[in-house]
Amino acid sequence: MENETQSEFVALNHIGHSPSAVGALVRLKVFQVAGRHKQLKQVNHAISAMDRVWQDGAVQSGAVLRGTRGKHVVSLALVDAQAEEASGPNRYTVEYSDHIAAQPSSKSKQGQETARLYFLNIVQLAPGKREVMIRNFERTMPYVRKQPGYISTNLLVSRDNRLAIHVGQFESRRHFQAIFRKQEVLRAFGRGLAPGMMATICGVLPKPPSLHLFELAHVVGSTEHNLLN
Repeated sequence: MENETQSEFVALNHIGHSPSAVGALVRLKVFQVAGRHKQLKQVNHAISAMDRVWQDGAVQSGAVLRGTRGKHVVSLALVDAQAEEASGPNRYTVEYSDHIAAQPSSKSKQGQETARLYFLNIVQLAPGKREVMIRNFERTMPYVRKQPGYISTNLLVSRDNRLAIHVGQFESRRHFQAIFRKQEVLRAFGRGLAPGMMATICGVLPKPPSLHLFELAHVVGSTEHNLLN
């Protein structure tokens, strides 16, 4: 599904308009695949599974993301905390949520619509160091959110506090790559980098974060019950 309608993007983005996003329960699964052919099969499987749980009422909304390098597929869904789905594995709590109203679709130099870019930054946490990671994250976000093309950020932390996943969205890959050429953003990352390196040595982060880029493959849900910014 290369092209999504504007209403689908609204459904995916709407949660950021409400403070209630923080504390929401998300089911997130990352599948690693070997090559485009197997990725396509996994995407189709994930879409079928997402449609099934959506139709059964087990999730309030959801999305399937396709890795731009053909190596990953992500399935993520907003789960009712009172439902049976809430007790399963791969459950995360939204600890930070920010959303800027979606801009009109980006255009390339040839006037063609460009795909919005999603990214997941996956961080492994050492026991008891969750709050340190969240503070470092919050220090950097004010510099990132005012950059052109920024749309949204959600920070998810696993219920066992072993993983943190930063799920973000930019208008295009071009906008995302441009933030790393901005001095103020680099300085902000630099201020967090030294503590981050020390944190890795001292056990806050067992190993460096893992960044992956994605495109939207499928989404279910309405603007009333939706998933991510």
